[in-house]
Amino acid sequence: MSDRLGLRLTIPVIGWLWLFWPSLSNMVSVWANSKTYEHCFLVVPICLWLVWRERKAMTTLRPSVSWPAAVLLVVSCFLWLLGRAASIGLFEHIAAIVSLQLLLWAVLGSAIIRHFWFPLLYLLFAVPFGESLIPKLQIITADLSVWLLNISQIPVYREGLYLTIPNGRFYVAEACSGIRFLISSVALGTLFAYLHFTKVYKRTLFVAFSFIFPIIANGIRAYGIVMIGHYSNMEYAAGADHLVYGWIFFSAVILVIFYTASLFSDPPPTFSKLPNQQSAVSSHQIWRVVGIISLIFMSAALWTKQLDQGRLLLSDRQKRTDPAQPAMLTDWGISFPYAEHSQRQSTADGKAEFYTARYNIWQQDGELISSSNQLFNKDIWSVDNSQSVTLPAGIHAKSMTVSNAKGNSMRVIYWYCVNAFCSSNPLAIKLMKASYRLAGQQGISDVFAIASTELNDNQIQDIIDVGTNKHSVILINSHQR
Repeated sequence: MSDRLGLRLTIPVIGWLWLFWPSLSNMVSVWANSKTYEHCFLVVPICLWLVWRERKAMTTLRPSVSWPAAVLLVVSCFLWLLGRAASIGLFEHIAAIVSLQLLLWAVLGSAIIRHFWFPLLYLLFAVPFGESLIPKLQIITADLSVWLLNISQIPVYREGLYLTIPNGRFYVAEACSGIRFLISSVALGTLFAYLHFTKVYKRTLFVAFSFIFPIIANGIRAYGIVMIGHYSNMEYAAGADHLVYGWIFFSAVILVIFYTASLFSDPPPTFSKLPNQQSAVSSHQIWRVVGIISLIFMSAALWTKQLDQGRLLLSDRQKRTDPAQPAMLTDWGISFPYAEHSQRQSTADGKAEFYTARYNIWQQDGELISSSNQLFNKDIWSVDNSQSVTLPAGIHAKSMTVSNAKGNSMRVIYWYCVNAFCSSNPLAIKLMKASYRLAGQQGISDVFAIASTELNDNQIQDIIDVGTNKHSVILINSHQR
């Protein structure tokens, strides 16, 4: 039977690798370049081991085909195309993994997939995700640290993510958010829930426990670092000491999670040989499914060729230069590298600064929404709060307050535009960009921002309104281009 399985899997899997190879290689590069996702290298070996330990079940299960899974491949491939067009790596990565899951379901049938459902779903942990939780985790860590310091009667003054005690100052940076800790814990907790429990409610509760417990533990870890700094007069709990303490604490928490799993584990189930009640599937049905999968993959490949042609046409017209960098006026630190055009200037009274940068939606070396762009210098400023605001021109923008270690604060209002569509929602902007690219149309995307350490939101909005009415070079409304 293994020969027949190998034959029916070979062509679809080769097609899957051919189509999704750019996304898969990008996903692996994320694993290699980010310590947050180093555990992803273990996901595929774990899944293979889980299948191998149940290999005897294959003798009782006859392969079949699943037409619904083959049809659903259209959805996952469209999600992948959308991710490619919008440059949303998460969409690409999820679509690549889900397409493999649907492919296996389509060519192996529901009986086999039902038995091996966990290793198949566990592949989703190979997708690098969770970075959007970092700001929330930073706030939770700061909240827990302040609460525990107050219980310990240690005077603490909090300003955003900066915590000041009598003999030192601490900053809850992104590395202190505990995101690596959390994602690894959930991945391991899910695996142990499957291996140690058979009841659904126990599995659910344990996965929830592996999610909540690391968040609380990370707050305790941050509190411990502050306490070490307090009692050592800031001689320890910094640099290498900080990292060593974090890893020791992480190891201890993982051991607690594993020990908890062992305390409440269920006895291993006893499997009896199940009679196979499925009827045989003709070779014609198998090859029809394989043909449909191949057709879907080829159609997606042809559509991506259109995206590549759009990029080539742009590169033929343009000679790219060094990344555009605005002149340094203050320590605002806004930066959008590789923009076609960027401009930064201050108002006549020097109370506010304006910034704008423009990209072509087809250019490869830089884009409007990217992790390499920053609305402020993250080494100097941290976000205290943010909220949505509606500007006089009807544009939905975002207003945020940032603060630095000196106790200074700054207001920043910003929004993005793709042609005539403007919003401060990055996902909406990326999807709008994708719609133009999938349709093969041209377009430009812009960022507009204004910052001030002296003016409030209303005063800044008044400046924006005046700038728009005067057709300012900096704050020109996209509708007036």
